[in-house]
Amino acid sequence: MTVNVITIDTETMDTAHTALILSIGAFAFDVTDLNATQQAIMDVTKDAELQDHSQFAFYRRTDSFDQLISGRTVSVPTQEWWKKQGEEAHEALTGERVSLGEALSKLKQWIAQYPNARIFFRGPDFDGSILENAYRAHGIECPWKYNGKRDIRTYIDAMVRGGKGYIKGHQPCFPVVKHHSLHDAMNDAEQMAMAYMMNDGKTIPAPNLKRVTA
Repeated sequence: MTVNVITIDTETMDTAHTALILSIGAFAFDVTDLNATQQAIMDVTKDAELQDHSQFAFYRRTDSFDQLISGRTVSVPTQEWWKKQGEEAHEALTGERVSLGEALSKLKQWIAQYPNARIFFRGPDFDGSILENAYRAHGIECPWKYNGKRDIRTYIDAMVRGGKGYIKGHQPCFPVVKHHSLHDAMNDAEQMAMAYMMNDGKTIPAPNLKRVTA
């Protein structure tokens, strides 16, 4: 599959640019090929070995201790928000963790595979700005240019003439865990590919339920 877009999502403990980062998820895909994008998503979902670092997916949980020592921030409202989230969202944050510096370096290396891909965030002034702040704090060159961030909401709305930043009635091709950064990145990728197809005047096929639940 050709890769021309990368979606990136983070889970954090604050909404400020200095937020402590809990996890980073990214997905690389061809926005013009919905079938290939969905197949790659389902392949990643079914095989745990493909989730952390593979051709199309990147996922890292990050250690909190070193971030707190270095001054990354935690807000009370965000702490309260996390307490209200489902068990699956919390389970997504359990497991092996790496330092934030290592996660940022690995993300940069992974993105470098796709020098012509555009970088999209669901809010470049949130996820994108938090990651840029973290790259600066660690003295690592950011893997996208200062003007290289794109917005998923704007892309989808422009393609489908919407106003919500989502495909209305969208049913993901995989069982999404909300607030799992890789799942959110894959869900955004699927909707972007759908929006491209809809803008091209094509009908979106119904999901193949056997593939989804396999």
